[in-house]
Amino acid sequence: MNYFWLILSWIFYFTIHSVFALNIIKKNFYKLGLTPIRYRLMYNIFAIVLLFPIIMISILLEPVYVYPASTLSKFVGLILSAMGIAIAKMAFKSYDTKAFLGLGSLESENKFRTDGLLKYVRHPLYAGTILVLIGYFLFNPKMSSLISTFMMIIYFIIGIQFEESKLVKIFGAKYILYRKKTPMLIPRFWIKKSPAD
Repeated sequence: MNYFWLILSWIFYFTIHSVFALNIIKKNFYKLGLTPIRYRLMYNIFAIVLLFPIIMISILLEPVYVYPASTLSKFVGLILSAMGIAIAKMAFKSYDTKAFLGLGSLESENKFRTDGLLKYVRHPLYAGTILVLIGYFLFNPKMSSLISTFMMIIYFIIGIQFEESKLVKIFGAKYILYRKKTPMLIPRFWIKKSPAD
C-alpha cells in the first residue's frame, strides 16, 4: 500500500464533508423531514465515522520517517499540541458547544460574536487544530503524518474562504470590518489597538 491511497482517502473525505455542508444539500434533507439540529448531529457523526478508514490506512502504511525524531522534536510537538488543545478549549467559550455538536438550538449561530479568542483571530478553532496537527507531526514525523497534516491544513484554509463568504452574506459590513481588523489564524499581539477599538 502506498501514499496514493492515503491522499485519495483524504480527498474523498474532504469532498463528502464539503458536499454535505452545502445549503442546497441541507435544504433537501430538511424537505425530507430532518430538522437542522438533527442534520448537524448526523453530519458530525458521519464526519467522525469517515475518519476511521483514513486512520486505518495510516496505521497500515509502512512507517517511513521524514527525519529521525529526537527528544527535542517530541517535546516541541507535545508543547504545540498542548497549546492547540488549550486554544481550542478556550475557543469553544465563544461558541454554543451544544449547537456546534448538533445537540441544541442553532439560534446562537445567527449572533455576531467577537468575544474571547475571537478578539485576536477569526478562526481560533482552526488555529488550535492546526497547532495540534503540527505538534503531532513533530512528535511522530512519519510521511503519513506529514501528508495528513498538510492536506488538512490546506482543507482548513479553503474551508475558511467558503465559511467567510457565508458570514459576509449573513452579517454584511459588520463582518467585513471585523475581517479587516482581525487576523485569520495568527494573532498580531505586537500591534497595539487604538482606544476606539
